[in-house]
Amino acid sequence: MRTTRPQARRATPWLLATLCLSAVSAKTAQCEDQPFMGAYLNIPRMFDSSSDIPTRERSIEEQLDRFKASGLRVVMPYATTTAGASLYPTDIIPTNLYPNWDPLRVVVRAARARGLQVYPVICVLACGKNEPKGILRQHPDWALRDDTGSPIGHISPCHPQARAWVVSVLQEIAGKYKPDGLLLDYLRFNNRPMQLDPQGAIEFDKLMSDKSATDRTQALQRFKEDCLTELMRNISVELRRQQPEIKLAIYSWGPHVTQNHRVAQDWGTWAKNKYIDMVNVSGYCFPKNYGDRYLQVFEDRIQGALDINKKLGQPIDVTVCLGIRTSHGQIDKASDVDDYLSIASRLGVDGTAVFMWSYVQPYLDDIKQHGYFEKFENGVKGHP
Repeated sequence: MRTTRPQARRATPWLLATLCLSAVSAKTAQCEDQPFMGAYLNIPRMFDSSSDIPTRERSIEEQLDRFKASGLRVVMPYATTTAGASLYPTDIIPTNLYPNWDPLRVVVRAARARGLQVYPVICVLACGKNEPKGILRQHPDWALRDDTGSPIGHISPCHPQARAWVVSVLQEIAGKYKPDGLLLDYLRFNNRPMQLDPQGAIEFDKLMSDKSATDRTQALQRFKEDCLTELMRNISVELRRQQPEIKLAIYSWGPHVTQNHRVAQDWGTWAKNKYIDMVNVSGYCFPKNYGDRYLQVFEDRIQGALDINKKLGQPIDVTVCLGIRTSHGQIDKASDVDDYLSIASRLGVDGTAVFMWSYVQPYLDDIKQHGYFEKFENGVKGHP
């Protein structure tokens, strides 16, 4: 799933809009095959929240002018938060950060005016972390449980009604903004000991009535993977019915999630069944969390994901999530970007998504001066 670029590089803005934007489908035209070059956007960081709406909107437009000039082509604004709130007007999500304004629409409109693609990012199952928030305050029965049985801020993919609600949120976003694609974040279980939601526990117990404790441990893993896969299947079926050409991408920690990991994110099966078009693999490997081996760990992680992908009959795109500043660590200088992207390019990835746009700002001039993004893009183009 390479992104696309207008064919006439020196065309006027009006001609670019005519060639590459469709008022009906809101899709960037398929003019030239290009690697995926995107960045996650935290909308509240794009403006001063104390300013009036016209000033905020000018700030967003200025940010996207800089985005366009950077060489990135895919705007990836968060549409929901990990606390279960929306960043757009909604009839479904109970908490809206901007009830009298639609900043997501402003971002989408400004991006399209600049010939950029748009992939809204949805924090699919995250809904409050340690305590239920958002929709889970209305439906605590949809929440996963901690070791004590108390609900936590994470929607269970094992509850049929919760799955249907998640699909409805994605349908609402796709219907409102007609994006080129959606990036599904937090489409996984928690990476810590937890219990199923009450309904999920009942369904699992029905399956396990005659099994031993050992069988139960193994079967719970399969059950969690099956529940997530069913949610991903539902998303794919309903979103493609609504918008057949939409691209569906996920964020993933990498190859280990398909090997009995607690997060139970079997994206290899999702890719094989054509539920997804792209996996954005976490590149969050830093001296802080991996010491001197951090670049080797990064390479092994990307290679592992690529190996899984190669085994598929019809492989999807594998892109790397380039972490600038994260809870796992951060880069120290612009040349660190080149270190990661050079490895990713050599291994044969299909592009990158920077996490995130606001964090890369201090390094952007140096990145552009040394051509790190351009070098990466040319390297990716050189792979078959």
